[in-house]
Amino acid sequence: MVLCFVALFVFGILGIFSAKYRILAKEALGCVFRTVTLRPCESKLDERLHAQIVAKLLPIFPAGARVIHKNFQLFSLLLVVLFFGSMISSGISVYNYWAYGNCNGPNSSEYCVFDAVLGAKGPAGLKFLAPGVGPTLGNGSFVMVEAGCFTCPFTNKTQPELSAFLQKHPEVTLEFRAFPIPTHANSTLAAQAAFCAQAQGKFWPYYDLLFTRFGQDSREDLLQNAATLGLNQTAFAQCLDSNATLSRVQKDVEAGKAAGIYGTPTFFINGSALVGPQSVSQFEAGLAGTAPKPFAGQGGVCPPPASVLAASKTAA
Repeated sequence: MVLCFVALFVFGILGIFSAKYRILAKEALGCVFRTVTLRPCESKLDERLHAQIVAKLLPIFPAGARVIHKNFQLFSLLLVVLFFGSMISSGISVYNYWAYGNCNGPNSSEYCVFDAVLGAKGPAGLKFLAPGVGPTLGNGSFVMVEAGCFTCPFTNKTQPELSAFLQKHPEVTLEFRAFPIPTHANSTLAAQAAFCAQAQGKFWPYYDLLFTRFGQDSREDLLQNAATLGLNQTAFAQCLDSNATLSRVQKDVEAGKAAGIYGTPTFFINGSALVGPQSVSQFEAGLAGTAPKPFAGQGGVCPPPASVLAASKTAA
């Protein structure tokens, strides 16, 4: 009966694609139903599966076939445990992906297989994020727009390469657009603080300090950053506590969603969209127009919750 229970779900899924398996799924259902109602399984499906499994395994691994034959009920029970464990894990992953944008959980920025399987998100869906809105660094003729989150480890990871690229190529101007990830603590507050520093002419020093002191982004940390840079602390605290720059952050977020940004960091330069941490050579390929369009870098991105993106698309 235990094996019939597993077969019911397996053949039920396979039956979506083949009539052959629909017949077996129906047989497994009958076997399970009769067993749970304290009647014998007349189809002998479990015995046939027992024989088929042992027969297929015997020429390849005789010792293993004998062990399974002698302990088939235990083997079947193990399959049931593994099956339900897998189903529960998959269900949790699906919920995490819907709620947090990553199947690994709210605080994870690790790779999620659903991104590749679903194909719902990716560089191919990106639109150009027009410059001329955010603070700029440099006076070059090429403008590279960065959509970043100050609490994203991948945005932080790319900073040394980005800095080296900008020093090597003074013809490039960097423009920053905030794209805080809602599931990261203090991500929006850190972006607000950076724009509060901009009000005192210190956006880029504050930008650098946020990444230099990555992970130190509480209100007290943000106020300490202002003190380190010699900002007017009273004015800075008032700006931060009054949410004076929140609408500025939200404007960037909405523009990012409209452009199809699905994670940070994302860079736009010379018609190319570069997603994730990049090397100097990858930035240079984007500048030269020789990078694949679009191009996904290595190391992953920080995604916003899938539900947030879905709500944005619905509103649009």
